[in-house]
Formats: sequence, structure tokens, C-alpha cells
Amino acid sequence: MKALKLFSDKTFSLIDVEEPRLKDKEILINLGACGICGSDIGNIFGNSCKPSINIGHEVTGTIIKVGSNFKKNKFEGKRVFVNIHAPCNNCYYCIHGNETMCEKFLDNIFPGGIAEKIILSEWIIKNKSIFELPDSMSFEEGAMIEPLACCIRGWKKISFIKNDSVLIFGIGPIGILFAMLAKNYGASQIYCVDINQNRLNFCKKMNLGICVNGNTSELNRLSEVDNKRQPDLIIIATSDMTVIKKSIDIIRNGGTILIFGEPQKGIKVNIDLNKIYSKEINIKTTYAATNKEIQEALHLIKIKEIDVNKIITHRYNITHSKDAIENAHRREVIKAIIINK
Repeated sequence: MKALKLFSDKTFSLIDVEEPRLKDKEILINLGACGICGSDIGNIFGNSCKPSINIGHEVTGTIIKVGSNFKKNKFEGKRVFVNIHAPCNNCYYCIHGNETMCEKFLDNIFPGGIAEKIILSEWIIKNKSIFELPDSMSFEEGAMIEPLACCIRGWKKISFIKNDSVLIFGIGPIGILFAMLAKNYGASQIYCVDINQNRLNFCKKMNLGICVNGNTSELNRLSEVDNKRQPDLIIIATSDMTVIKKSIDIIRNGGTILIFGEPQKGIKVNIDLNKIYSKEINIKTTYAATNKEIQEALHLIKIKEIDVNKIITHRYNITHSKDAIENAHRREVIKAIIINK
């Protein structure tokens, strides 16, 4: 069977591998769809602060085989989404609501998300990290559950009141999802900031908010003292951490900056702590999602409250997964989905 492999020298290729051997407490799925995430791009082409050799974690598929511990007629044939991370829910971190810091919160699929067939580990099954997809939901829509869930978890970390204003740095798939959530939650104004004009044009067509080119003076006007209203919330949905300095200038007094984008390893930014202190700026970080947010995201997609189909611009057969990743790296697509047909 075919599977994407990332090698130690950062090269990657779709190779032939043996079909995974199933243990008694494992489940085998046939890949339906897998989204290409910005963190995948960072792992391949950058120096990620959270490196992984497994590419692809936004996974849906059909259960085609189960271990001897399971009843075939109960599982086989079901269309599912898989949350490849599962915390223990009992350790110090989990008890304090920091499930993503749990030492058990690791990749638990093999050989990876971009493979024709994937084994789901005993740990994932034990922790109920497999979710049946509604008949009305396509595999591609299901692959968007994980990124939306990550945004929902990030949103829970901030104090947002209806009619607050939101500025988003980085209008890739995550930035767009945050803008859609902001609209859904009743933001009075949404500023979508990027330096890629294609992304800005895409957001204009979606009518997500005021689109601002980050390379122009238009952004600077938001930090002017006589500006009618500075943003209440700034979301950094890009790996370019230089925007933190600009965020500190732009955010209103007492506002919140949420860092979602994954920084490159060792990145350092000189910031003025006096401004953070005197403006009483709250800075939050967020990473991944738990099963609770997965369930919430699945529901929002199911009822079409968040229409993720609007974001999926390109679908690639698994045989062209390398092209999909390279095109996503060049920002020639908004959201690329690998399908197995």
C-alpha cells in the first residue's frame, strides 16, 4: 500500500509499505480524507518547535477490519473521524485542564495520516477518540473537524463579549476558521490581515471582514490613538512571530492576544514588556484540541453553522499528495485535502 514518509533529511515521498498488521485491540481504517495542516508544512519545510515525523492528522476513513477483541458487525463499515491525540484525563495536567500537555497526548496512528490504510491504536479506542460521521457529512468535511476543534479550544481561552472586535494575523485555513467563529459569536468587526493577496481576495469573496494587507500603512492606522476603536482580541494564526510586536501596539488596553500559529524552533522576538504591563495585555497560547472540542466542531459542521466546504479549495488523490504539500507550501491553495479514491 502507499504511505507518505518524511525522512530525517526533511525529504518526503509517497512510498510502498507493507499493510499494517492488526493487533487484538486495534482497528484498521481505509483512508477517506486527510487535510494538509500548516504544522505539516512547518515539520517538512521548517524547524518546528513541536517536530513530528508523522505527516497528516486530520483523518477520516472507513473501518475495514477490527482486532479479535471487537465485534465485526459493530464496527466494520462505519465512517469515522479520528482524533489521533488522546490524553489520559487523570494526570496533573489533565486535572488542571491542560490535557494537551499530558505525556500520553501523542500521535497514536500508524503509519501516519496520509496512507491508504491506517491502524488506530488501542489507546485511541480506549479513550473514545473515534467519532462516527453523520451520513450527511463527507469525508472531506470530516477532515475539517480537527482544525475547527483546535480553534474552538483556543477561543475558550479568551474573554470575548458579543460585539467585541477581532483582528486575525494570517488568513490561511486556521485564520479563516477563526474569522468564521468570530462572525458566529457576534464580533462587531473582523480584520483579516495577511501579506498574500490571493488569500485576501479569497476572504473578500467570503465576506469575512475588513481585509488588510500587512505590508501597507493601512495596518498602522489601527494603532493610532485617535482610531475609533482598537481590536479587543488579536489572533496570531501565522508562524511569523514578528507580528507580536505589532499586536502589542494595536491591541486595546486590557485586550487579549492569542498565539495559535506554531513558532519555529528557537525563534526570538524583542518585545517591550513595559507596554504589556502598562496596557494590561493578556497573552494566551493554544495548541491542539481535546475530544470535547472535537464533538463541538463535529456538531457545528453537521448543522452547517460553520460551512467548511467554503474553505476546501483543492482535493488531491493520495497518489498526488506530494504535489498537494508543495502547493500548500507555496500558498497556491487555501486548504488542500488528500482523498483516497
